[in-house]
Amino acid sequence: MFSEAVKNKLSCAAFFFLPGLSYSLVTSRMPAIKESAQIDDLQLGIALFCLGIAGCIGLFFSSRLVRLLKDRPTIAAGASLSTIGLVIAGYANSFASLVSGFAVIGFGIGLTDALMNAQGMFYERRYKTRSMNLFHAFFSLGGIVGSLTASLCAYLDLSPLFSFLILVVPWTVVCLFGCRYLQEEDRQVASSETSRVNTTKRAYPLILICFGLLSWLAYDIEGSVAEWGSVYMVSSKESDQAVAALVYGLFSGTIFIVRLFGDKLRESVGDFRLLPICSLIVFCGMSFVLSSAGPATALCGYVVMGLGLAPVVPTIFSLAGKCKGITASEASSFIAIVAYGGLLVVPPTLGWIASHSSLGTALCLVLVFCALAFVISLILPRLKDQLNLSGSLEP
Repeated sequence: MFSEAVKNKLSCAAFFFLPGLSYSLVTSRMPAIKESAQIDDLQLGIALFCLGIAGCIGLFFSSRLVRLLKDRPTIAAGASLSTIGLVIAGYANSFASLVSGFAVIGFGIGLTDALMNAQGMFYERRYKTRSMNLFHAFFSLGGIVGSLTASLCAYLDLSPLFSFLILVVPWTVVCLFGCRYLQEEDRQVASSETSRVNTTKRAYPLILICFGLLSWLAYDIEGSVAEWGSVYMVSSKESDQAVAALVYGLFSGTIFIVRLFGDKLRESVGDFRLLPICSLIVFCGMSFVLSSAGPATALCGYVVMGLGLAPVVPTIFSLAGKCKGITASEASSFIAIVAYGGLLVVPPTLGWIASHSSLGTALCLVLVFCALAFVISLILPRLKDQLNLSGSLEP
């Protein structure tokens, strides 16, 4: 019925959708999970730290598992582990059990995240088309569906576990059946590229380091919305849990819509003008969230943040793959590792600040991230000679 290209594209989209769905469900039900586990903000920050470090471990082990199991079984294992972790977190009634669940979720999502971007690159390489924005849009679509489902379950006073079981488990089964349509990397080509890079011992270009820092900041800004947005709405804006669960969904919905037109936006505005503009928009959105008087205006602020943040990560991955003197796969891996590194520091830092002051004070750190992103974005045009901007896709 469908061509091989369509099947491959749908399978890639499904595996981008699943991590967004899983992440959105667990973060949107964070107030209920926190209440069930009977923990405070500092302990929640520590649990999120464990999620981040487990994600980094999954990211580091992904290449070894791929060499042992190949691409398809490894990405299937990541999807399965993230689902198992959600079930554990849904059952959690203590700090220890919650940490265990978050660790399994993080490891599974780390594996999946590392490989889903690689699958997107394989698709672009094979079919000579730009599709990374579209694939990342499906990640955001997963966030929308997860948030809406979580909001409905919170309104009906259903447990977080029920929220996870009715959606993630069936979709994981769909992904496991669809993984046979994913691509396997050409091992001979990858081996020769790795040997060439290791022999010459090239250092990472300065522009790639800047891309890594931007990805670090972008992931942390999005993480502040996903992991603390619903908690902030309940604790500081006097919102009920059903409304608070909409935070990440509205944020992801905005990102999803913008990413559908991301490639056209990049062509009309230009990458190096678009990134600083996005930083300013996110700064304005976060300022609106912190200064708002009630839940409705705070939700509008999160929508503005999504509008500005949407094109940033796909643009970073696209440009990073064009760095001279380094393979596209290594550039993508570097970006992912640096981005995940921020998850080890920022969530517990926000929890620590919140426990000693207030969550509103802690979230002021996001404004600092936006300012740093703006400064780095202004530096990038001076380094664009380190990119291959011939206009053709990287092979």
